Amino acid sequence: MLPEGETPSCSTNTEDAPASDKTKLGTCEVCACKNAKYCCPRCEVKTCSLNCNKIHKLEVECSGIRDKAKFIPINKFTNLDLSSDYRLLEEITRVVESSKKGRTSLGYDFKKGLLRLQQEALKRHITLKYLPKNFVRHKNNTTYFNFKSQVIEWHVDWVFVNCENLKISEKVPENLRLSKILDKYLDKQDDEALQEKLQYYQAADLPGIRILLKAELKSGKKFYELDSTYTLKECLKNRVIIEYPTIHLVLKDQASFYDIVDSDDEEDSKAELQKQIKSGQEVINKIIKKSESDDSLYESLRNLLFINEYSDEDQGSDDETH
Repeated sequence: MLPEGETPSCSTNTEDAPASDKTKLGTCEVCACKNAKYCCPRCEVKTCSLNCNKIHKLEVECSGIRDKAKFIPINKFTNLDLSSDYRLLEEITRVVESSKKGRTSLGYDFKKGLLRLQQEALKRHITLKYLPKNFVRHKNNTTYFNFKSQVIEWHVDWVFVNCENLKISEKVPENLRLSKILDKYLDKQDDEALQEKLQYYQAADLPGIRILLKAELKSGKKFYELDSTYTLKECLKNRVIIEYPTIHLVLKDQASFYDIVDSDDEEDSKAELQKQIKSGQEVINKIIKKSESDDSLYESLRNLLFINEYSDEDQGSDDETH
């Protein structure tokens, strides 16, 4: 296991060494000259010195760090392995608990203004959801609510599908029409590289392009078709947006590859959602109304959880008396 052209200098021959000098680890697996003193925690290679240890790490690209999740057969499982597994579970528990504590403030690094932004979106019938703070999409989100103009400045990702999925990100005021926003990309560009990429879209112009909004929280890859005469605010109404909208621009002759949500299916899903919201709110209001006293709170919980008035033990005792 030595690098090519390198030969170990053996000062001691293990075959001639006395039995007292031999160790339980056996001979060094690198130089094969001396008794091994060390065992690699990761790959269990036995070495006799620091030099041999470095050689083994270079040859097999070993980090020397023990793999805590490595499979160990039951016949080789020791108390040391049991203790190691226990410590690993404790460490996992600490990480989970700390993440739960992080979620007490809604868990998503709600900076000043994000909650207000979510509320303003809801006023516009837009369901805005945030991802955890470590997600790239959350870090890239620059959407904010302009208190002075009372306008949401949306971070928008434009994906030009027929330009090898070229993605351009920008801030867009909600009161601008899509046609006006896209005009700057359909006109001649100063950047020659960008001009070359967008030439097909410029040739097709707006009538030859379909504007598709990615549909969130739906099975499969589905899209809503947007009308270029509408403002961004109107296009996002009654939609679920995760962090910010992603809008795909596709040439009409290639839009058949996209699964576009049908208007009838959309109306059915809206009606079902409104029904669920209404029924859920009714249940909440009913429980709140009945929770003025401890007895009424118990009754509401009992009805909600379908608990019988008597327990199984009480029923059994009643059956015996009868």
